[in-house]
Amino acid sequence: MSRSKVLETAKAELGTIESPANSNKTKYGVWYNLNGVKWCAIFVSWVFDKAGVPLGNIQSAKGIHHCQSAHNYYKSKGMITTAPEPGDIVIYDWEGNGHADHIGIFIRWKNTAKTILEAYEGNTSQGNNSDGGRVMLRERSRNIVKSFINPGVYTDASIEKPADVLRNGDRGSAVTVLQKYLFDLDYAIEVDGWFGGQTEGFLKEFQKENNMPETGEADTVTIGALQEAVNDKKMALAELNSGSYLKKGSNGFLVIEVQKALNAKDPQLKLPVTGTFADKTHNAVKAFQLKNGLDDDGVVGPLTFAKLGIG
Repeated sequence: MSRSKVLETAKAELGTIESPANSNKTKYGVWYNLNGVKWCAIFVSWVFDKAGVPLGNIQSAKGIHHCQSAHNYYKSKGMITTAPEPGDIVIYDWEGNGHADHIGIFIRWKNTAKTILEAYEGNTSQGNNSDGGRVMLRERSRNIVKSFINPGVYTDASIEKPADVLRNGDRGSAVTVLQKYLFDLDYAIEVDGWFGGQTEGFLKEFQKENNMPETGEADTVTIGALQEAVNDKKMALAELNSGSYLKKGSNGFLVIEVQKALNAKDPQLKLPVTGTFADKTHNAVKAFQLKNGLDDDGVVGPLTFAKLGIG
């Protein structure tokens, strides 16, 4: 069976190293006509070719040589799967920043929970996951997987396509990205690549604050709202650092931060958090300024921001 042949071919290469050391020069690069470059994806292409199931003309006539390009290509073809089988491709995202860092050939799950996998990988080592210069069998956490790919070269190439929704129980780099959005929005979340009860709870909180259905699931609409909120915050902080002033009539994320800070300073205030600097916010700012020995002009400038603990 071709899947078995792919695994046998990869296994036979275990221990192969680049020569000279730290040169990225290998027989795989010679075969691919691109030697002296990072070669984890080239190794995958070589294995499939030698096993009699070449990946085909993707980045070159011999397959792939960039991990991100491989992910983008197979995603565009609908070939990402949530149920990897031995001989499928696995792509990793170490930092959970959305970038494909490394690639290998999936062997099996090591536990029934399917949280630890084994893979054959090229250009790796214990000290350097992505450019270690050796072919190895590696154990990896599901939490750092960006995608599993059925490359469509097998006769049993049925693909279970993933839904564009993240929910409780999911793992992987897409969950890490989601958690980073929530962290950037000041939710006290642990960024670990596992979608558990904590992530679901904070997601519901975000959805409630943004007048969205409280599903606790991250579909494309919710992800878009998170991305926009994070971007708004970054822009607001840049504005703050440039010496911004807020006054009656101002709008945006920074106004929300002021309203939240005023409520935190005086729990009895219960100021509506609307993002609009209207009369109630103006009066609350003046009262806060008077209480803290500032000019009570109702304008939030550097001194008031500092007293509120913003910035």
